[in-house]
Amino acid sequence: MKRELAILIIWMLVLWGLLLAPIGEDDVSGSVGFKHWDKIAHFGLFGVTGFVSTFGISFFRALRSRILFAMILGLLLAVCTEGAQSLIGFRNGSPYDLVADIAGLSAALLLYVLLHRRWTGRALG
Repeated sequence: MKRELAILIIWMLVLWGLLLAPIGEDDVSGSVGFKHWDKIAHFGLFGVTGFVSTFGISFFRALRSRILFAMILGLLLAVCTEGAQSLIGFRNGSPYDLVADIAGLSAALLLYVLLHRRWTGRALG
């Protein structure tokens, strides 16, 4: 249990580091060759957040509780990072990034539930 929680905390620090680093959309767009690469990055980062947070709080026995916790934590992280990005000079908060965050989180949690159901044969509980 402690190891899973430590992984969650480390991931949250990595996530904040990546989302608040002095990397602008214009800095990477030219080298990647795709203008909205950051939306894919936000989707992926929050997808990982959904998996890690559901896995990291294994002290909640019921999957429904773990999913609810992961949703609340992911939404809180998404709103806080976009708010923090709008406050620092070298980043911009964006409602489109927030949508990508929520979409990635939702897709990961849905996939987690479907995989859990397939592996265990049980629905949410």
